[in-house]
Amino acid sequence: PAALVGGTLLSLGISSDSYTAMQVVPMMAIIVGIWLLVFHLFRVGRIVKYISTPVMGGFVTGICCTVIMMQLPKLYGGSSGMGEAFHLIMHIVKEAEGFHLLSFILGVGTIAILLVSKRYIPKLPMPIVMMVAGVILTKRFHVDDLGVKLLPHVDSGLPDIVIPHVGGSTIIKLILPSLIVAVVILAETLLASKGVALKDGHSINSSREVMAYAVGNLLSAMVGCLPVNGSVSRTGLARQYGARSHIMSVTAALTMVFVLIYGTRYIEYMPVPVLTAIVISALIGACEFDLLARLWKSSRVEAYIFLSAFFGVLILGTIYGVIIG
Repeated sequence: PAALVGGTLLSLGISSDSYTAMQVVPMMAIIVGIWLLVFHLFRVGRIVKYISTPVMGGFVTGICCTVIMMQLPKLYGGSSGMGEAFHLIMHIVKEAEGFHLLSFILGVGTIAILLVSKRYIPKLPMPIVMMVAGVILTKRFHVDDLGVKLLPHVDSGLPDIVIPHVGGSTIIKLILPSLIVAVVILAETLLASKGVALKDGHSINSSREVMAYAVGNLLSAMVGCLPVNGSVSRTGLARQYGARSHIMSVTAALTMVFVLIYGTRYIEYMPVPVLTAIVISALIGACEFDLLARLWKSSRVEAYIFLSAFFGVLILGTIYGVIIG
């Protein structure tokens, strides 16, 4: 959704740091929320029961690999990319011209530590340890003076309530892009949710899931935020540490409130490569290549279905990946 919103701003000629963008983005969240309400009313979420495990596995793995490719340049001091595989590969190569060695060492080192700790001490919350270590590196050794990018400053306190001021002509231009965002949210969250439910041995209510994301987007708009969806990387981390109930979401929300009130001054000390590495390591864990290996042994047809969905997402994008699958 973030990439799609950025692309919409670009297509409308709106600068991402402008006042207009601050009005258009939450308006997109409102329209996305309305689209999701429509999907809920017409029970569009039922389509998920017709999507097989190989399609889900290929789709989620394709999403993970796409986001990893988007994030890769940030490991060596570059900026994140947009688009599908070919565009992302070109962006990775282009950003490599400004390769920053210390950033790369921090990023790759963090990934290595996280993957090793996940294997040998899986219950230790190593992402938090690495974030604290990143803050200490900045405070003690001033890695930013050596060219390592840091996260931007975030004001403390809870956000204000926002009422977007957008003209009627702009709203009309946002209807189709918002529909695409809503469809991506529908596909990504339902497929990821169903995949997790199957692994844990329970079922999901797809209609209720869609309603939850509709409400989430409408509430997001009220505080000036962009459209929101479920996160494959966060889900991967939650599963790693044994989270199985809604208490995780409540705890995360309360923690975020605490951070907003008391902890934002530390955010600007966080090295971007370290945070990027945490996201990438979580996405690596969420990839389902182990499922592909099992399918390859048991049913080549289902393995080809997995690969079709995987490459469909990777090369053509989220929606086409689902359709191909």
